[in-house]
Amino acid sequence: MLRVIPFAALALLLALPGAVRAADQRTTNDGVYTAEQAAKGAEVHNSYCAKCHHQSYYESGFLDAWYGAPMSMLYEIVRMKMPEDRPGALKPREYAALLAWVLERNGYPAGAEPLGSDVAALEAVAIARRTD
Repeated sequence: MLRVIPFAALALLLALPGAVRAADQRTTNDGVYTAEQAAKGAEVHNSYCAKCHHQSYYESGFLDAWYGAPMSMLYEIVRMKMPEDRPGALKPREYAALLAWVLERNGYPAGAEPLGSDVAALEAVAIARRTD
């Protein structure tokens, strides 16, 4: 005979993974890249992106549509679609550096640790509205 789990216990079980994730969650306001990494990202932009995207493309609301999304989503889209003439051609650390540069261009603070290129780790970084 199948036992029925009380609704409250089921709700707790379903909420637990989210609660653990929320405790580990960081945002782009937490200094998730280094200044050195952003400088490398500027080089990546100049080498691969500037022919199609002026620096101003990444400012003034570029990240607005991404608020609340994990950094992994933006990373994966950029990795799969750019550069337009050779999608996926850059090294993972180059894509991460480019995103660090985008964060810097949008006024997010630098930190002590570089932004990683591991998609699972990027899941724990939410793109947030900038706080001053």
